[in-house]
Amino acid sequence: MDTRELLALIAVADEKSFHGAAAQLGLTQPAVTRRIQRLEERVGTQLFDRSLKPLQPTSAGHRALAEARDLLRRLDGFTENITGNTAPTGPFRLGVSHGAAPLLAAKELRELHGLFPDISLTIKSGWSSELLPLLRRGEIDAMLSLDGPQGTVGGLDARDLPASLRPEKLLDDHIVAIGPRSSHNDPRDIVTLADNPMILMPEGCTFRALGNAWARQNGVQFKSVLEVSALELQIEMVAAGAGYGIMARRFCLHSPAADRIRILDIPGMNWGMSITLIRRKNNTDLDDIINTVGQIVIAAGAVSNPTEHSKHKDAQKLSA
Repeated sequence: MDTRELLALIAVADEKSFHGAAAQLGLTQPAVTRRIQRLEERVGTQLFDRSLKPLQPTSAGHRALAEARDLLRRLDGFTENITGNTAPTGPFRLGVSHGAAPLLAAKELRELHGLFPDISLTIKSGWSSELLPLLRRGEIDAMLSLDGPQGTVGGLDARDLPASLRPEKLLDDHIVAIGPRSSHNDPRDIVTLADNPMILMPEGCTFRALGNAWARQNGVQFKSVLEVSALELQIEMVAAGAGYGIMARRFCLHSPAADRIRILDIPGMNWGMSITLIRRKNNTDLDDIINTVGQIVIAAGAVSNPTEHSKHKDAQKLSA
């Protein structure tokens, strides 16, 4: 197998064109085309659908891309092991779902970079259901997923998770309704909550989906919704009295605005959730950094764990 053909495959997929791949690799476009054609002849099938603009991999192309990325990474690891340089180097692409982002913020990313200074870290954010296909295709190396109460992992039923992926639950938590501590007349049920302005993530968010479903079950809907994509900004806006929200309890305790918000006791609005780290089983050369990501997230979550004795007073304050 010619590694130059694999590099061409990855470049064409990344640039979505032969012209862009040629510029990336410093080659002529015909040279890139020939490399892809040789690779297609070798595997006996087309790897790109040339009828689509921009260019897209075929199903076989997606599988080839995942294998190519893994093979090239293992070759890099072979060289490092021979030369005695066993510290991870090169790219590491981590998917972070919007709901898990508060536990991997600037402080945690600085810690990760300090432990692996030779890694080129790329963060891809999105919904878990958007990130999982990227992980399956090898376009990211691991992902942090926020999973809801129905046994879902990465937006799928746990039983439907591909065998090539390995999930690891890092943290358990609960999804709750929150309001400003300054309010003296908080809603006591979903009906009165729905009459108030709600500060929620855009459609696709687990928190919002659960809230919408519970409202419908009770014959109401949220009348006024302000969509905010950043969880921390949502908490800050709730703290400022702009409305009410639906949030992970742990994120509320982790927030700088923790002393200005209150967790509400709304019947039916207390759902289990978890933060899950998902990796591809054949990415063993990245296990050190992926394991470290998990440890950093667990540590960040422990700081705001309401069950810890050291944080017991904070939890009591939020629930008061």
